[in-house]
Amino acid sequence: MYLIILMRFSLSLLLIFVTYCLSGQNTSRKAYIAKYSQIAVDEMNRTGVPASVTLAQGILESGNGQSDLASRSNNHFGIKCHSSWTGAKVYHDDDEKGECFRKYKKVEHSFEDHSDFLVRGSRYDFLFELDPMDYKSWAKGLKKAGYATAPDYANRLIAIIEQEALYTYDHIGERLVEASTDSSRIGATVNGPTLNGKGKPVKNAKKRFVIHRVNNLPKLAPFVVLLEDERIEFIADSLHMRVEVLLNINDASWETKFKAGDRIYVDYKRNRGRTKTILVRPGQTMREIAQQEGVLLEKLYKYNDMQVGEQPAGASVIRLRPWGIFEKKY
Repeated sequence: MYLIILMRFSLSLLLIFVTYCLSGQNTSRKAYIAKYSQIAVDEMNRTGVPASVTLAQGILESGNGQSDLASRSNNHFGIKCHSSWTGAKVYHDDDEKGECFRKYKKVEHSFEDHSDFLVRGSRYDFLFELDPMDYKSWAKGLKKAGYATAPDYANRLIAIIEQEALYTYDHIGERLVEASTDSSRIGATVNGPTLNGKGKPVKNAKKRFVIHRVNNLPKLAPFVVLLEDERIEFIADSLHMRVEVLLNINDASWETKFKAGDRIYVDYKRNRGRTKTILVRPGQTMREIAQQEGVLLEKLYKYNDMQVGEQPAGASVIRLRPWGIFEKKY
């Protein structure tokens, strides 16, 4: 009799403990969503990565922002250093002992780097052809592309999205994009200071810019036209963007000389052009072609079997798309 009572008491304690743990986890998750959902929506509007997927990945990868890696380095997505990383580093045991991970000053930078990581990685190109509202295909696509090794990774992302109704944030992003497209203008309060190349605060940034698209096609990346006496830092400051990100979007560096009339893309250019090829004029550089056609510069080099830094010779035909399956390359 006493044994039965003891077993029932132990079972009750176990149920209370499990309920407490689940309640605490749920509270932490909701706090995470409340804190970082706006950043995820901003990143969706900037790069096209669904906010629901970004939030679900952040929740899963960082343990609701409470993992050791997230606490030590503001790295919410488990992005490792790789050879291209020149920023701060932290070492953490993962698949192997003492692996190198990226360290960020702010959590926002982790979200931005996560978006940029997907946009720049050629193995993720096919994701951006998907409907941004189709979070299930995105989750399965990430697993297919090798983002994570866990066999149930996609299902875990989908479960988090549906449990927390994170898909609603995708539609918030959709409405914001539609509003800016319909009005052909974008407005933002200045959230500075943004620092220029010399580390000085940018002042007098404009609050509104006319948004253009190549041939007015809505699926192509938006850009603004630089006016007389404007600097790229003004645009970055007004649109809440880091100057480094804006330079990267435009295949530029701090040494790039911008002039009035230049296109400044405010979102990443496409992987391919509107047509297969174009005839370029003598002296036109590959970067000028990329800006003119709204195509990523690295893709142009790849499609034309050219080395980075190489320029067209005279009046040349330049490919804007990859070779099709039924096309002959030579």
